[in-house]
Amino acid sequence: MLTHGRATPAAVPIPASLALVEEINHRVINEYSEAIAMLTVAAARAGQGTQDILLCVADRLRDHAEAHRALLPPVTEARLNLADTIGAICLSYSRATLGDRRVRLVLQSEDIWIPGELGWRIGLVVAELIRNASRHGLKGKQGLIVVRITRNGERIGCVVSDSGRSTTGGTPGRGQRLIRLLVSDLGGAIRWSFTARGNFAAVHFPMFCPRSPAKTAVPGPAGRAADSH
Repeated sequence: MLTHGRATPAAVPIPASLALVEEINHRVINEYSEAIAMLTVAAARAGQGTQDILLCVADRLRDHAEAHRALLPPVTEARLNLADTIGAICLSYSRATLGDRRVRLVLQSEDIWIPGELGWRIGLVVAELIRNASRHGLKGKQGLIVVRITRNGERIGCVVSDSGRSTTGGTPGRGQRLIRLLVSDLGGAIRWSFTARGNFAAVHFPMFCPRSPAKTAVPGPAGRAADSH
């Protein structure tokens, strides 16, 4: 099981772009909450068989809401442990979609302490890579997705691989274009490999946000491996 603990420092103003993303995400989560409430009321009035189905759907919507919550931008300038951030994303995605498809998601990460905004933006990249691996690498079937996060000097490396079989990446879709945009905005680089042994996306980022004045990462404790499924 992955556990995540965060300090709660005083809130500070955040850029307008992050505030907009946060507002959109909160509205999506609120809409999920309304749908869950409606399903719960309907379940209370339904027969046993229908009630079980409605409650199951409500639980699934809660899982999707948690997946959205895991992608909320930070509200403080505090540093965070990237392993915790990616762990929360992996856990929420496993519960929301991957578990039912019998997709096992494994996270292997060192403890890497970085600015909160950078951790959030890297989390967006990893989340999209996981989606891409499930939809296009595994093609919606069962299998294995592995996320590896490492630090090499002043750079962060991330490899997302899946057990799908392919010899070509096909035509780049919206997901790949979004990933390239997010990676480029962070001053990073990405390379995809499609083989008969599986598909791989390797990304490298600097240890600081290109537009952030904080360019030094705080070293964390020893590395670790975590399994989320």
